[in-house]
Amino acid sequence: MTPRSKTNRILALAALAVVAAGCASYRTQRSATLAESREDWDAAVVHYLDLTDRQPGNVRWRSALLRAKLRASQAHFAAGRRFVEAGVPERAMLEFQQAVQLDPTNQYAQVELDKSRVAVESRLAGTGVPTPTLDELKRTARETPAQPPMLNPRSRRPISLAFPQPQSLFAIYQALGKAFGINILFDPQLRDQDLAIELRDVTAQTALETLMRSAGHFYKVIDEHTILVAQDNPQNRKTYEDLVIQTFFLSNAEVKDVVQLLRSLIGSRNVAPNEQLNAVTIRDTIDKVRIAQRLIEGIDKSKSEVVVDVELIQVNTTKLRDIGISLSSNQIAQTLDLGEDAPVRLADLRHLTQNSWSLTIPSIIYDFVKTNTDAQLLAKPQVRITEGEKGNLHIGDRVPIPVTTFNTQQTSGGNIIPITSFQYQDVGIRIDLEPRVHHNKEVTLKLKIEVSQITGFQDAGGGQRQPIIGTRTIESTIRLKDGETNFLAGLIRTDETNAESGLPGLSDIPVLGRLFGKTTVDVRRTDVMLTLTPHIIRTPDVTAADLAPIWVGTEANLSFRGGSPRVESEAEGPFDGSAETQELLEQRIREQVDQLPAGLRQQPIVTPGDDSLLSPASGPRNIFAPPEAPAEDFKPEPPEVDGLDSSLRRATDGDPLALIPTAASYSAAPSVALHLEPSVVSVRAGDRFQVAVEVDARVPISRLPSTLRFDPGLLVVEAVEAGDFLGGEEAAEAISDGLAPGELVVGASRFAGDPGIAGRGRLALITFRAFADGEATLELSASGVLDGAAAPVAGVEATGAAVEVRPARVDADE
Repeated sequence: MTPRSKTNRILALAALAVVAAGCASYRTQRSATLAESREDWDAAVVHYLDLTDRQPGNVRWRSALLRAKLRASQAHFAAGRRFVEAGVPERAMLEFQQAVQLDPTNQYAQVELDKSRVAVESRLAGTGVPTPTLDELKRTARETPAQPPMLNPRSRRPISLAFPQPQSLFAIYQALGKAFGINILFDPQLRDQDLAIELRDVTAQTALETLMRSAGHFYKVIDEHTILVAQDNPQNRKTYEDLVIQTFFLSNAEVKDVVQLLRSLIGSRNVAPNEQLNAVTIRDTIDKVRIAQRLIEGIDKSKSEVVVDVELIQVNTTKLRDIGISLSSNQIAQTLDLGEDAPVRLADLRHLTQNSWSLTIPSIIYDFVKTNTDAQLLAKPQVRITEGEKGNLHIGDRVPIPVTTFNTQQTSGGNIIPITSFQYQDVGIRIDLEPRVHHNKEVTLKLKIEVSQITGFQDAGGGQRQPIIGTRTIESTIRLKDGETNFLAGLIRTDETNAESGLPGLSDIPVLGRLFGKTTVDVRRTDVMLTLTPHIIRTPDVTAADLAPIWVGTEANLSFRGGSPRVESEAEGPFDGSAETQELLEQRIREQVDQLPAGLRQQPIVTPGDDSLLSPASGPRNIFAPPEAPAEDFKPEPPEVDGLDSSLRRATDGDPLALIPTAASYSAAPSVALHLEPSVVSVRAGDRFQVAVEVDARVPISRLPSTLRFDPGLLVVEAVEAGDFLGGEEAAEAISDGLAPGELVVGASRFAGDPGIAGRGRLALITFRAFADGEATLELSASGVLDGAAAPVAGVEATGAAVEVRPARVDADE
């Protein structure tokens, strides 16, 4: 091989490598474009990642990758929401994880991911303790505050307190204290009075609070076995109530709004705001501090955020037609030509002849012009807006407009110096958006759309021209669901100009006049189409505790639990401790049952005779006994047939009067039978398996849809291949829809005009992947089956399959 041929071969191989690389990039680009058109955003992300790896500096691929990631994140988030509604938190967590990985700014997906993770961890045991966050530290501080002394009576058995005649109130207090082992002290200013009271089967807490409500007193716990009783008035409240100071650090709410809320609802005046730390410090009673804590937890929520997909199409169409004959100028000029620039005297007029004059005749111009111009502006921006804020989007130009002012201060005499400056005005398409997110996942958009363009210019003098700007504006408020698209069109502007020119008289002649004139038609049209699609990416985390009412007592006495006269109104109460035993509860329920009227008590059961036709109702069962297992459903066997062709026969003399179906009804074969093959599947978690939908049709079929339901927590559909029962792609159209979690719609439909098909065949081949171990059932059903004449088919049966998913195999070295 000569050196020259070797060099040529190397150059050829290099050229082939360059061409192959270019072809590979082109194939990847085309695959990414096709994936976008199919809305397969995961595949689009993979292809654009390949393109960006090959060409890192290509801005086009990088922007397309960001757009595909955002759309893929939205698709995974929507799938996760569907799994949440289906009650499959494991699958929802995976979808939310992919959504967050693709778009880390999607806070709504992060919130849903945390909720799904909590739901999954609640099902598992032995999970590790994560590092506490600020919110968890706040929760721990709220759950373990410095507790005041708790009252602990020595006896918790209920007693009856009977004082039918007025007795000394102090004596009643002392008798109650001896009964429950409580030391009772009295305020020095408390006066004794007589009171008659009767209480039956009351505990220490109920007796104390009822007695104090009747007497208008309240008490403060000194220690576990001692209380101090005082008159309930504002002065004593200030004297005996303990105060608490607590600081609340706000994450989202404004300090001034929280301060105004606390002062207006609970009347707390000792509130100190801290603007720098965005915190509020309150000094008040423990009841008011607890109420303030609940209020702050309910309003200190993050604002919602929305990403609005804006798709804008502006089409400009210009049509010009200029046909006819025109003159270069519509005048004939006659001038005097004496051959020199000397002035003309009156005496020279007699020497003027025809040669002294010259005429300028205009030229004839033949116009044959037709112009069509189409211009299109396409923009797909995405605007992220916080609730209550405004987002602006401008697509167009900024046009300078001259503005002239006169300076009269630094002039002398009548000299006024003009000063010209320029102001820039937006021309094009301007969109102003202000979203509001509702708690039912709907979005209200206040929008203002302005479409403007320069329609001409006007002479402003001094060599300056002022632009003439045409504007079209729409202001509206719309309400959309999350992911719903609003289409706005009709912003159309059409300017049409018709002009005719020609020779006077000659151009007015019918038909022939067009030879002596010109017609000009100028049509300019602008059409703007706009779509808006809001996507909620963050919402306030509203919990059940935020929706529950807060019992705060009366207007005169605010308390956290309600109208309790106690000073410390803890959530647990000062008497809360060991609850009543199960035996005591059962005994009390039995005593209440024994006190019922005779008509409501358990009656003796009368055993009916053998000839009885009706059985009496059974008596009430033991409510403390565990429920009995339900008996197996009674399944009557098919009656023996006697060869009759009728579907009904008369019962024998010994049987009750009835109509019993005979063998004719049991032996009727279905018109269409569907079943899954295989009917029993056993796989391990992580393995794939295939199930075929087989059909046995006794009548011609033209349309056969079927629905397969499964547990989305155990199985996932990976692929669906259409069968050839109703024909191939040339004769039938396959049906496949698996958007709903745990549900797959498969089937086929013959094209219009084609006859139906009967017989046996395969409708579809479905590939599953086992997601977790357990037992699942594949439920198959069919409805809407049509025969060859497009009429409904009766007698359609479908049989499912059973799937056993065993735990995944673990290698010995692991």
